[in-house]
Amino acid sequence: MQESSISQQPGKPALRSGVLLGVALGIIHSAIVILTSQMNRGYGNTPVTTIFLYLITPLIWIVGLLVAGTSGSRVTGKINTGVLAGLFAGTFGGIIAGFGQAIAMTLSMNQQSATSADTGLLLASGFTVMFFVMVLALGAGAGFGALGGLIGQSMSSVRPQPHQPAPSAYPPAAIPYYMPPQQAPVTPQPSQVPLPQRPEIPPFPEQ
Repeated sequence: MQESSISQQPGKPALRSGVLLGVALGIIHSAIVILTSQMNRGYGNTPVTTIFLYLITPLIWIVGLLVAGTSGSRVTGKINTGVLAGLFAGTFGGIIAGFGQAIAMTLSMNQQSATSADTGLLLASGFTVMFFVMVLALGAGAGFGALGGLIGQSMSSVRPQPHQPAPSAYPPAAIPYYMPPQQAPVTPQPSQVPLPQRPEIPPFPEQ
């Protein structure tokens, strides 16, 4: 009974796994962005490490979204649970990653003496990056969440029950049945046969 109720409510496992993985992905992304922005400002590190961090960030997102979809679909045995978990993870992770981009942009602006034109260009590029990060997080969340849902469905011990239509509140309409009109029984009448006529006897002659 408990497995049946869980399989009929895919939103709760999807929200739980999506929020946990999304927050973790957003924090990791923000930490990498802030760290790379500081390293590019000459805090004693080589560009090779920066390139490595930039390359490993999409891989972290892919793995996290797959884990979110797999863990959500494994509970209910449904693929749509993995899709929802990936969307939730992409939404929350994209929002937190957007805040991380804003923090990194603010630190970069405070550490350099830039003109008003450079500041406006930096702000425009920063907001553009934030927008694209959130859009890509949502799209990747839906795609990799569906793939994780397939993996989780194959690993799940719960099998989704077939959909049963809800009972109607109104009784089904009666199907009209055509009945042919009844004819009165015909009583057979005896056939009228003409009775034989007696032959006429001629009168006797008078004497």
